[in-house]
Amino acid sequence: MAVSTSVKTVDRLVRIIDSFSSSRLSWSLTALSEHLDLPKSTLHRFLRSMEAHGILRQDDQSKEWRLGYHLFVWGNLAERSTALRDIARPVMRELVAKTGETALLTVYHAQEVVCVEKVESSHSVRLAVEVGTRRPPHAGASSKVLMAFLPDEEIERIIRDQGLPALCVNTITSEDGLYGELTRIRGQGYAQSVEETDLGAWGVATPIRDWDGEVIAAIGVAGPTSRFGEQLTKEYVCRCDEAARRISAALFAEV
Repeated sequence: MAVSTSVKTVDRLVRIIDSFSSSRLSWSLTALSEHLDLPKSTLHRFLRSMEAHGILRQDDQSKEWRLGYHLFVWGNLAERSTALRDIARPVMRELVAKTGETALLTVYHAQEVVCVEKVESSHSVRLAVEVGTRRPPHAGASSKVLMAFLPDEEIERIIRDQGLPALCVNTITSEDGLYGELTRIRGQGYAQSVEETDLGAWGVATPIRDWDGEVIAAIGVAGPTSRFGEQLTKEYVCRCDEAARRISAALFAEV
């Protein structure tokens, strides 16, 4: 079976990045071309493209290539998410046992909200969200609770760059409506959604904070609207808040 061009491109990108190590922190174009057995012109296009994305950088004086800042950002996010997941998973299992609904752990990154862990409900009808799912921050309880605690400038950038697209029947699509909702979330300390991202789905979420009180993630529960109710909402908010506090305490116990 022929390998697609896109797969070949990814393979080359990985080979370029893997060429760097603690014993070889930088490469000249010529040396890297020989090392990878790639034509200089082809390799140069890859290097410039990776430079534009912050994956690589070229030293102004030596003209040699080094790893860029974006890899540090990815590595930091991966490390934080892994520790967060390991600590959160048993707490999430308890949350599912107490609520009967699916529990979600999410983080904010690059104008998107990413699901980094999920523990499913035992119900046959449940929310279809997979780990790794990325969604806009303006819709859904877990997304909105993260957006609410972003700096004002970041919220403005999201609205300017991404807009407020309608994902479902109750998605907030006006700036005034969104700012009002974010203010309400900050005041009450949790977010709620009903059919903002998926038909027939509802959810609640609360923020997880670091030792300085900064929001670093969100934990929530979600399920079908057939099991939605005001009393359950209050109960689940309390359950999520308790879970968030436990995760935060465990995550920073050694800090």
